[in-house]
Amino acid sequence: MFSDEALNLVLAYPKLQERFKTKPEEITKAKKHFKEIHGEFSPTVVKATANFIDATFAKLYDGVNLEVPEGMDFKKLKEKYHIVLVPNHQSHADYIALTYMMFKEFEIGIRVAAGINLNVFPLGQLFGKGGAFFIRRSFTADQLYKLTFEAYIHYLLQTGQVVEFFFEGGRTRTGKLLKPKFGLFQMLLESHAQLKIAKPLMFIPVSLAHEHIPEERSHARELGGAKKEPEKATQLLKLFKLFNKRLGTIHIHFGEGIIVNGFEGDLKEATQNLAFTCFRAVGKNMPITPSSLLALIMLDEPSGAITWKQIEERAIDVIDYCLALKVPLTPSLKPEFFTDSLRSALDLFIGNKKIEVLKREKLNQVFYAIKGEHRTEVLYHKNMILHHFLVPAIINATWFNVFNGSINDGMHLTRFLMNKRKELKYEFYLPGMKDMIQEALNVMTFALGRKFESLEECMKLSSQDLYQIATKVRRFSTALSYLYETYYISSLSVKYLANENFTQERFLQVTKELFQLELEHGRVVKYPEAFAVPILKETLVYHTSQKVLERHADRTFKVVDPVKLDESIDKFVRDLNDQVAINLKFNRALP
Repeated sequence: MFSDEALNLVLAYPKLQERFKTKPEEITKAKKHFKEIHGEFSPTVVKATANFIDATFAKLYDGVNLEVPEGMDFKKLKEKYHIVLVPNHQSHADYIALTYMMFKEFEIGIRVAAGINLNVFPLGQLFGKGGAFFIRRSFTADQLYKLTFEAYIHYLLQTGQVVEFFFEGGRTRTGKLLKPKFGLFQMLLESHAQLKIAKPLMFIPVSLAHEHIPEERSHARELGGAKKEPEKATQLLKLFKLFNKRLGTIHIHFGEGIIVNGFEGDLKEATQNLAFTCFRAVGKNMPITPSSLLALIMLDEPSGAITWKQIEERAIDVIDYCLALKVPLTPSLKPEFFTDSLRSALDLFIGNKKIEVLKREKLNQVFYAIKGEHRTEVLYHKNMILHHFLVPAIINATWFNVFNGSINDGMHLTRFLMNKRKELKYEFYLPGMKDMIQEALNVMTFALGRKFESLEECMKLSSQDLYQIATKVRRFSTALSYLYETYYISSLSVKYLANENFTQERFLQVTKELFQLELEHGRVVKYPEAFAVPILKETLVYHTSQKVLERHADRTFKVVDPVKLDESIDKFVRDLNDQVAINLKFNRALP
């Protein structure tokens, strides 16, 4: 059964009423849509579920690290605002973790937008009572469904309920944040505008970071080219199969609320600005966890084999950088705790069979190495935080080009940074050029201990100054290597296909073959994780934007500028060689 009161409020939505005047026969269909969307929320079920989680799922984790801005009181905020939580999405466990923590810590039930694929008997009914309401993956062609769903959002706001939706639209398979989907942001703005007595909307960005996620293996298979497994409600039950594993801590970081009281001008523009404001806030607040820090350190060694002393030294450098540049760290990585926390993360990876222990008796040393078949799973954790370190990674390449004379004035330096930004914009949502330059100046201030105001000042630095800057960010010298290897393989594959029109599928087949050859016999490719289908697909967008490729109406591609393609291949080889050279120069010179 579903609530007659909720149905009546939905059907009374002004836009639906206007539509029914000319199409009264659609009332019956709108009721069916409502029944599909609606979850019969029950606080009693939420309480019982929380107790069930305490006895079951909570045993998979070492705990939940919840960080909330000082003074944030949800009950008081509910009186002043319509609250909307906008978290990123890494695991099916996210549904459970956020609903659980909101109830346990704040005694607040939340209404969560869930995919329609989760609305299957009997779990769909349980999820609905726990706070879920259900949304189709796509409904652009069904205007009545769109209006009914918008009316349902209006009903949730009208009745003062806290709404939550995952702004990426689905779970990230790579660990990197996905670009926001605009649909629910727009519906919230539109339905809010229809409220007669409206409190302002408050969007609260939520950064979710798992030390380990249950779906790591399936994500890695999909990155390697396996067909994406359809998301089903029954996947949540697979968590029970993991009771012989440890999943570490879930970190939940609530950001400062973003207040919106209506919008002026173009709705589309207002929606996109809001979506990316939330997206950037989630990314900015994404904490460096012990697992992600360990993944960053170990993956940046192609062999992955390093000693505990090396891990500890490199961790200190990264933590110092984070503290200076205000990159968020979990409380467990505070200077007084980080050694024990990093040890626990290492034990977790070893226990979950991602990292192996290599004892070398003749050397009297113990090394730790990521198992080759699990590098992509560990990469997930590095990707969660990589956006924090793009600028220092680029600075490494920049200074090497300054040292060798390729960059000799401010104009060349600015152009170099702009080109690097173009390369990376298909992998990460980047700040504007102005913000990236400011971050570069902040890095130089951190490295040299004096304030920098412009890039022109960089060209006046002595060799000793440049060396000092490079030593401060040397830990990020190979952070982007696996991505450049992916783009290099992509460029080789496009060259191989230059004499034919080719499909995306044909391109992926060729990249897989060339990647294996390069990894086994080549001199450029060193990282097994460089083969990732989602990234390879994005490289086609990059080549098209660079006018190397042309995409036809039948979705085939054709090389239109072979000269620029050869230049692209040479450039990526140069980038990779520069990264290796700068890494050797500074990592050998210093501990």
